[in-house]
Amino acid sequence: MWLWVSMILLAFSVSMDSLSVGMTYGMSGARFSFVSLALIAFMSGAVVFASMNIGRLLALFLPLQVERGLASVILMALGGWAIYNVYKPKGDGSEFSMEPDEAGGANRFSGAVQVLKRPELGDLDRSGTISQKEALLIGIALSMDSFGAGVSSSLLHFPPLSFALLVGMFNLVFIRLGLSLGYMVSKTRIMKRATMLPGVVLIVLGLIKLFR
Repeated sequence: MWLWVSMILLAFSVSMDSLSVGMTYGMSGARFSFVSLALIAFMSGAVVFASMNIGRLLALFLPLQVERGLASVILMALGGWAIYNVYKPKGDGSEFSMEPDEAGGANRFSGAVQVLKRPELGDLDRSGTISQKEALLIGIALSMDSFGAGVSSSLLHFPPLSFALLVGMFNLVFIRLGLSLGYMVSKTRIMKRATMLPGVVLIVLGLIKLFR
């Protein structure tokens, strides 16, 4: 029972970025097809599944106590990083500009790099509709934070396929929910405080695993 509770909480926490990204697109009126949403969810789950298998290989060479300690440290580090990202200064994105008809290969590459840093900039052609290629890039960007969680969860002996499916499902739900909420709640203080929740949950999970 505790295994599934831990899996759900961790999947929830590492997928919360999708909510804020979805809200950003909701504010701008961007549209996602179901295929684009499914691609984002698939990429998130696939990266977690791959990182968990890397973690399983790593676990072959580590004693059980070291496994748990390392998993806890990774979780708490991810939590601290998530909380730091809530408060660190952020640019307004005005430095990023690319017109589709004029952009050369260098600009397209620059745009792709920007999306990996900030998934909310994924509408590269400014069409107001997220294409499948753009969705793939957004999915990769959102899954980067999940990589460490995947390694950590494998050291805690979570079943890889089940956890990857949970992460993919939460990403799909949160992006869709974020699109629906959009501008309505994105600028409220409640939402600002809520963005700390994933980091807090990750730190608490790490502490529980460390002393359990």
